[in-house]
Amino acid sequence: MTDSENIQLDRARGATEASERHGNGKQALRRPGTDSVGASTRLRILDALYTAGSGHFGGACSVVEILQAVLTYADIRPSIEDGDILILSKGHGAIAYYALLDTLGWASHDLSRYGDAAEGVEVHPCRDSNPWVHFSTGSLGQGLSFGVGAALAAVGTGREVWVVLGDGECQEGQVWEAADLAARNRLDNLHAVVDCNGYQECGWPFLDPEHQDPLLGAVEKWRAFGWKVVNLDGHSGSELKRWVTGRQADEDKGPRVAIARTVKGAGIPYFEKHPHLSHCTSLSESDYLLARKTLIDAQAS
Repeated sequence: MTDSENIQLDRARGATEASERHGNGKQALRRPGTDSVGASTRLRILDALYTAGSGHFGGACSVVEILQAVLTYADIRPSIEDGDILILSKGHGAIAYYALLDTLGWASHDLSRYGDAAEGVEVHPCRDSNPWVHFSTGSLGQGLSFGVGAALAAVGTGREVWVVLGDGECQEGQVWEAADLAARNRLDNLHAVVDCNGYQECGWPFLDPEHQDPLLGAVEKWRAFGWKVVNLDGHSGSELKRWVTGRQADEDKGPRVAIARTVKGAGIPYFEKHPHLSHCTSLSESDYLLARKTLIDAQAS
């Protein structure tokens, strides 16, 4: 097959996956941000990034329900020494983690100081400044490797390891080296969630920015590496709860991954309409005020 034919095949696959992700009447995602926790968390994200002047609106808003499910149903504590371990490998979504901890009442951050290490709200999570951060991230592709090591160390202790990745991040070769090692060691205490929002900041030059589709064939790829794969709606609390709390039979040992289909910029009207513009960016005052009203109305409903 020629390079040109390969490019056309990738584009065709991308169009198919985009249809499945954004809904074609059969697989439409649940409308995000319509519960009080989701709306309140996104409101905190919106205010913090607007005040800061810019930020990763899209990737932060897409991962809210994923983080909410892990925090709620796993045993995550403000110390890596106790309970389960959580690694936000897509570190640019850190503001979602800080905001969610505040919404749940588990922490109290001054998000108007977003980016300030002294406040523990750095742009990328740092374990030296915030006890809720179990592993410092920001350089994409490294979180799963740490997760594998942590899971190996935790075998027999009852501790679980949870890793949240981005779909664009999964283009890093280190992710697949870690995935292979995890499967070879049958690490059934290792659980990964891929936030598949379908967009990336620095994508393929031959693809339209609006149709990057970073992780084509996600389910097949992870399954080929020996993982137990579930494809779910990344904004559905019930689907995420079922996956987080689900356990495998003893004879079915091995790492698990959830391919969580999400909406980039979920809950913010401008970015839902223009997800490819929701990377590290700013928001006009009028779009900010519209987003604020939308989220406040969702909180009240």
